Amino acid sequence: MEGGIPPLVELLEFTDTKVQRAAAGALRTLAFKNDENKNQIVECNALPTLILMLRSEDAAIHYEAVGVIGNLVHSSPNIKKEVLAAGALQPVIGLLNSCCSESQREAALLLGQFAATDSDCKVHIVQRGAVRPLIEMLHSPDVQLKEMSTFALGRLAQVIIVIFSAVKFQGYTQSSWYCA
Repeated sequence: MEGGIPPLVELLEFTDTKVQRAAAGALRTLAFKNDENKNQIVECNALPTLILMLRSEDAAIHYEAVGVIGNLVHSSPNIKKEVLAAGALQPVIGLLNSCCSESQREAALLLGQFAATDSDCKVHIVQRGAVRPLIEMLHSPDVQLKEMSTFALGRLAQVIIVIFSAVKFQGYTQSSWYCA
């Protein structure tokens, strides 16, 4: 798709939410396993708008935005660093409490991707309150939601154990350590 990405990135800021969703959906598809498209989306400065979209009250908008970001960071460590530097972590953690289970799944998957190899990022994810909603997702009847939360918790497990051990050593109860 020659030259199609810049206009799609511009449409992310369009006032009509249907247009925003459609543009994000198209970018999501274009970013899927295509490094050239991923780089072009980032170079067109889509990250700030996508991160704002994560906070949208429209579930379809934040679902598409988290999906685009997930496709951008998949197998792209440099883009992952840019996404985190642009401030995506807290809005993604916020989506774990969304009423949209699709957004919750995508957010859990993305947190697992963020935590893949970066110990500092794992600590930030835990410290910023992701563990409790991820654990709560394990009780969901949605099997895919359980899978994604298990994936994220698995990636965070080593840090969770270290933090839990330190907190337990300091005398806190097990139920209070992950409320932060």
